[in-house]
Amino acid sequence: MSLQLSSFPALPARQSEAPLSQQGQDLHRSLVKLSRRAQQVFLLSRLDNLPYATIANVLGIEVEVVEQAMVRVLQHCRRQEAGSLFVEESVNEQASRWYVHLQSPHATASQRIEFRHWLDAEPAHLAAFEATERLWRRLQAPAMVLGANGWHRRKRRVYILWCAATAFLCAVFMTAEAFAGF
Repeated sequence: MSLQLSSFPALPARQSEAPLSQQGQDLHRSLVKLSRRAQQVFLLSRLDNLPYATIANVLGIEVEVVEQAMVRVLQHCRRQEAGSLFVEESVNEQASRWYVHLQSPHATASQRIEFRHWLDAEPAHLAAFEATERLWRRLQAPAMVLGANGWHRRKRRVYILWCAATAFLCAVFMTAEAFAGF
């Protein structure tokens, strides 16, 4: 994607007119429990369709950290899924890692071949990978609710600097007002 978010332009948030299903509400509650950084990485990927390298550049972190956050999101949300209980947890984690890594710019041709071998090794691997893909699709509506106001596009440092500057100006005005009263 050629969109550069160096200044985080205000893109229009896509609002869903339909209310979330019960499953969507459960996934939304699960997403809210994640760290702010994991939520931000997830929303930049899911809502804004940014590649991991761009997300890493925008947030000033490594691509590997972006991948770890995405795996954490998928694993956290998968725990809400009752349908994934028939597959071993380690296979689910491997499927999440593969799903995330294959979207990364660091995925090499040999790793893609290794993934095909992993996928063909057992039917449970294919089932877990397909469940991860279905989960990714189901996360669209909860992501739209979570990121509706576009908070995930703002840099935190700028926000903190803005808050500090506002607090400073308030203190200056209060001090000036206090001295004006004497």
